[in-house]
Amino acid sequence: MITLTARHSPLIDETYTVSRLPCGLTVYVFPKKGMQRKLAVYGTLYGSIDNDFRHAGKSHSMPHGIAHFLEHQLFKKEKGDLLVEFSKKGASSNAGTEYSTTVYYFSCIDNFHENLATLTDLVYEPVFRPDWVAKEKMIIEQELRMYRDMPDFRIYQNLQESLYSRHAARVDIGGTVESIQAITPAQLEQCWRTFYAPSNMVLSVAGDVDPRAVVEQVEALISAKKLGRLGRITRAAAREPREVAEARRSEAMQVSRPKFLMAWKETDPPKRGRPGIVREVELNLALDGLIGRGSKLYERLYAKGLLDESFSASYSSTSSFGATLMGGETDDPEGLERAILEGLRKFLSDGMRRRDVDRIKRKYLGAFLRCFDQVDPSAFSLLRFHFKQFDVFDLPKLVSHVTASGILKAAKKHFGEKNRAVSLLVPK
Repeated sequence: MITLTARHSPLIDETYTVSRLPCGLTVYVFPKKGMQRKLAVYGTLYGSIDNDFRHAGKSHSMPHGIAHFLEHQLFKKEKGDLLVEFSKKGASSNAGTEYSTTVYYFSCIDNFHENLATLTDLVYEPVFRPDWVAKEKMIIEQELRMYRDMPDFRIYQNLQESLYSRHAARVDIGGTVESIQAITPAQLEQCWRTFYAPSNMVLSVAGDVDPRAVVEQVEALISAKKLGRLGRITRAAAREPREVAEARRSEAMQVSRPKFLMAWKETDPPKRGRPGIVREVELNLALDGLIGRGSKLYERLYAKGLLDESFSASYSSTSSFGATLMGGETDDPEGLERAILEGLRKFLSDGMRRRDVDRIKRKYLGAFLRCFDQVDPSAFSLLRFHFKQFDVFDLPKLVSHVTASGILKAAKKHFGEKNRAVSLLVPK
């Protein structure tokens, strides 16, 4: 008998279930009574930075971009492209590779269990025909060349290369034209066997579904495939200096206005679990207090025309790297940079008043709690926090304990000069 553990939040009066299947897969189900749409997402703790690893007693070094390549390849089956299969069953499907995770998902109104079976086949029945791999190289090469001409991609990629001198995060998630040409079917299969074992994956479902029916279906589907258990994976990461590789990079492109992006590299990435979530909350609250919409600095710079609605600021991290990014379009990037740094110095000197902290915390929690009103954010939140090794329903309590002094301490540690980089795009 498979055990389903219920987790209830009195704050939002919602309950999800979690199960650890005999095959090793963790399954979350968030029942949303009365909602028509249903969503299921498989996630694996494997992304573009996981190129050098040791598994089953052997060391492996893979070409950059292989995680993204594998994501593309898994949709190809002998019976055809599974995107077409999902469409025939009334579902919309997609996938995405990030630096440390990869996800595959679909949403539908009807035929949920049929689509869930298709999604399970997608991730657990790979086909690595050499001719398909060769064809995929051509497709991804075109994709990479297309991205090079996109301003938002260029400014971000230039920033990543400026922030990191050794870490794999400095390389585009898709790899390079040269690196993907080196990918072989055997390497794809090795990465799939290593990182797509059920015990390295999670399934998150949200919608008007029966949790036990979902869990029992998935267990039966995966058991029939007789997949092996995951051995220990040791991921190698280059030792990254605390300072940035390049303080400033500017590139001329066909853009109507200059684009500005500034970042502070995480010099001491916290491990998964509570420490990482605390850092994420404290620094995002600090950013909201410093230059969030409604802050005095934002209003002043908006009135001066130094920033507009395109401006945003956020902090995120994994267990091996992270950064604060802020920026947008501006006619005066140098003036915007000076104004932000001046505002930051004042912020680090004065700190935040308690009433401002309380207001920003309420705003933060409001946005967090609203995500449970919809199917997609509910499912993806469970998956995201699973990989961060933190219970999503514990976040409100954690936020309530955040203090003005804790926010200021985290900000002072994070916002330095040697870990700061600027990326600019200017009109030709």
